[in-house]
Amino acid sequence: MQGSRPGGITVLTILEGIASFVMLLGGAALLILSAFLGSGGWDLIPEEELAEALEQMPWVSTFTGVEVIALTTAFLTGIGIVLLILAILGFIMTWGLWSGKSWARTITMILAVISIVTGVFSLPGSLISILINIVILYYLTRPHIQAYFQ
Repeated sequence: MQGSRPGGITVLTILEGIASFVMLLGGAALLILSAFLGSGGWDLIPEEELAEALEQMPWVSTFTGVEVIALTTAFLTGIGIVLLILAILGFIMTWGLWSGKSWARTITMILAVISIVTGVFSLPGSLISILINIVILYYLTRPHIQAYFQ
C-alpha cells in the first residue's frame, strides 16, 4: 500500500503542472497567431515596414522560391502544435507523479539525465539547470521516495 505523498513530490508535481499549463497557453497563442496571420493578418503590417524588416535578414534570400510569410505562418503553426503535444504529455506526467505511478518517476529521471547531458553543452548558462536536475535525480533515488512509487 502506498504511503502519503512526500512533500518534494508535491512540489515537483505542482511545478510540472505549471510548466504544462504555460506550454498549453503558449501553444494555443501561437496557433491563434498563425491563424490570424494566415487569414490576412499580415496585411496589417505596412508593406514598406515588412520589406525593410525582410531586407535586414540576409538569410531570407535563401528562400527565393518560398513565400517567407507563408513559411513563417507554417513555422508558428508547427511550434504551436509541438507545444500543445508537450503540454498534454506534461499533464499526463503531472497526474502520474501525483498518483505515485512508477513510470512517471522513471520518465522524470530519464528527462533529468537528458537535461544534464544537454546542459553540459550550454555551460556556463545551464549550470543552475544541471544542478536542479542533479538534485531531482538524487531525490528520486531516496528509499522513501522509491517506496512511494511502488
